[in-house]
Formats: sequence, structure tokens, C-alpha cells
Amino acid sequence: MHRPPGIRDVTDALGVFLFNLGLRKDKPQGGRYTYEEKAEYWAFIWGTVVMAVTGYMMWNPIATANFLPGQFIPAAKEAHGGEAVLAVLAIIVWHIYGVHLRHFNTSMWTGKLTEHEMAEEHPLELADIKSGIAVIPVPPDVLKKRQRVYLPVAGVLAAALLFGVYQFVTFEQTAIETISHREEIAAFNPLTPTPLPTLRPTATQAGLLPIWEGNIGVVFEERCSDCHGVIAGLDLASYGGALKGGSSGPAVVPGDPENSLLVIKQSKQHPGQLSEFELNVLKEWIAAGAPEK
Repeated sequence: MHRPPGIRDVTDALGVFLFNLGLRKDKPQGGRYTYEEKAEYWAFIWGTVVMAVTGYMMWNPIATANFLPGQFIPAAKEAHGGEAVLAVLAIIVWHIYGVHLRHFNTSMWTGKLTEHEMAEEHPLELADIKSGIAVIPVPPDVLKKRQRVYLPVAGVLAAALLFGVYQFVTFEQTAIETISHREEIAAFNPLTPTPLPTLRPTATQAGLLPIWEGNIGVVFEERCSDCHGVIAGLDLASYGGALKGGSSGPAVVPGDPENSLLVIKQSKQHPGQLSEFELNVLKEWIAAGAPEK
């Protein structure tokens, strides 16, 4: 007896549930298609529709947002993942146990069931077969006519489905595509380029002379001016500042290089240490009275 899904399938499912719990003595009898098989068949159709629709919405979010609010896209992602988990659990828990573990059903290869299997799974159909009221096989000539109609229709539908799959994955360009390599640009490009410092020859390179202007003064500016003026109040950036000295007293004693603090400090290890040649010229300059020009 063939029946579409209906109330009888719901009552059969409830009856089997109560039978498994020991709350019912007899198990509901199934016909050619049991409620379990109908549920699996329709779950496959329903799952395919849900996966295809939600997959299209995620793959083509721009087209989806043209017709539906943007919230539908994350909702489609949740529905897609939930349906996938449901399908996996249904296959592992329900189908594999019911068809392969509880008793191995070979009808998918042979097209046949034993009488014991029929009595266990499809007792109403077995009764129809024994009483002679089962479905009569289709005559060969009728079957050939049906095949002549089926094959062209199936071919057209297959081509339409393939075209649909192609449209599915190429409908719009989204962030899935790889971004092309972009030209590297400078992170900071000021409107006015910073001028490079002008390098001038050092006093040693120019030939150091025992005078302040352009010689001793240049050496102090290069070696000492970054620190002095801040440390000990000594200003070596000017001739007057060098002669005045700092908090420790005069840095230069004209005519007496040995008692000049500049010579005393430079004779020891000092952060702005002068070379031996520069130190000798410094002593010569002080001994000559520390002339400015």
C-alpha cells in the first residue's frame, strides 16, 4: 500500500517511540515505505534546498542584499552550518545504524529483501504480496515508452542544472577573488623635502692653525658644543664664552696651557676627546695668548 506522508506516519513514529520505551506492546506495521524512509527521502530534498539557497546567499552577498536585508546573510551562514551538522548526524546516528549496523540491508545492490526482513520492516507490503494485490510490474513495452520520454527530459534537466551551477559560482565578483598586487608607495612623502645637512671640512682637514676663528672654534663646535652650554655652564660656541669659562672657573688661561681647564680635561679620557694633533695645536693657541684671529 502506497501512501504519501501524512498523519499516519506521525502516529507510526510516535508508536515506535512508545514501543522502544516499553510503553506499547506491539510495534506499528509499515507498508512499502515506512515513516523512517519517507523522513529520510524528504530530509534529503529539504536539506538540498536549504544548502543551495543559503550557499547562494553567502556566495553572492551583493545580489542577496539587493533583494533582502543584510541580516539575511549571517542568518544564511548559521542555517547553512546547522543544516550541515544535522545532515551529518542524521547519516551517522540514524541511517548508518538503522540500515548498516542493526541489520545489513543489501537491497541497494540486489533489489531484494528476505521474507524475514520484509516481515520485520514492511509487513503490510508482505501481506499484499502474499494476497496477490501487490503492485503489478510494468509491461516491457510500457517501460520502453517511459524511458524514451525520461531520457531526453533527464538530459535537458542535467544540462540546466550544470548551467545553474556555473551561474551560481560566477554570478558576481566578491572578496573571494585574490586581490592583485599593488604598486608600493612611500609611507611618508612631504611636500617640501628635508634638505640634507651641508658637510664642511673639519679644521683638521683644512690644516688646523693656533687661532680661534675657523680653527680652534670649529673644533670646539664639532666636538664640545652638544654638551657644554648645558653641562657646567661652559659655552664653547663662542670665543667670549670659551675665555669666560663655566662654574668650575676659566677654561682658558692665556699664556698658560698647563693650568687651563680645557688642556687638563683633554689630557685625560674625555667624551669629546681631541686627537693628539688637535691637543697640541690647542696648547700652542693658549701659549700664544689665545688669539681670536
